[in-house]
Amino acid sequence: MLITSKDNPRIKQLAKLYSNRKYRRETGLFVIEGIRGCVDAVLDDVEHDGLISVEAVYYVEGTFDNELEWFPERLNRLPENKRFIITREIADRISDTDSCQGMFVVAKTLDKPFSEDALKKGGKYLILDELQDPGNLGTMIRTSDAVGLDGIVLTGNCVDLYNPKTVRSAVGSMPRVDIFIEKDFERVTEAFRLKGIPTAAAVISGGENILGYDFSGGCAVVIGNEGRGLANDHVKLCSDKVSIAMHGHIDSLNAATAATIFLWEMTRRGS
Repeated sequence: MLITSKDNPRIKQLAKLYSNRKYRRETGLFVIEGIRGCVDAVLDDVEHDGLISVEAVYYVEGTFDNELEWFPERLNRLPENKRFIITREIADRISDTDSCQGMFVVAKTLDKPFSEDALKKGGKYLILDELQDPGNLGTMIRTSDAVGLDGIVLTGNCVDLYNPKTVRSAVGSMPRVDIFIEKDFERVTEAFRLKGIPTAAAVISGGENILGYDFSGGCAVVIGNEGRGLANDHVKLCSDKVSIAMHGHIDSLNAATAATIFLWEMTRRGS
């Protein structure tokens, strides 16, 4: 089906889902932008046991070049009423990127309800408290997927999981890691305590050296806001404190960089 008007109800919904966090939460839908992420989403729906549930695909005609000549056959496995061709003008109007690739997918949200029962005994988790940068969050999700993390919990007033920049940064990893959203930080730490999983607050100094910390019985590493770090009262709610030793004139790391180091140490020993 070809859509040429920006006033088409479907285009209005697509634009609102792209730009409005509250509307995404109300509808239970979010937008994936970019060829790679959208192709992954379609394949996750039609070939990978429905990891993502695609509601609609919007693309500019001619989007699929020779490297993707195999993709239209997969795309056509979706019902016709979920496939829409749009104009370049519409695509550029919706996107907030400098070079829109002309493809969008609307899919059902992926986060899971948080509870003690949802946690795996002996599991490895990342708890993100008050994180604000969408790119950092997307990078952490992608890295968590790469190391085989059991899950991520977003607490407090974290950046929206479905912010378009987060989704682009995660590049297809969102359905491959269990992600929970629970604003109440104390409820989160209590659930991990009841499950027997230590919570390790990542602090700049004063914590046990990461190289000596025992991650073998499962752990949830807690990383705070990029600028302020983890609030003191939240540090106190964690069972442990862990620090990354710094050298030279560096006294702190970017949140995503710190998370990558913790994720590697937490999972590399295979225990």
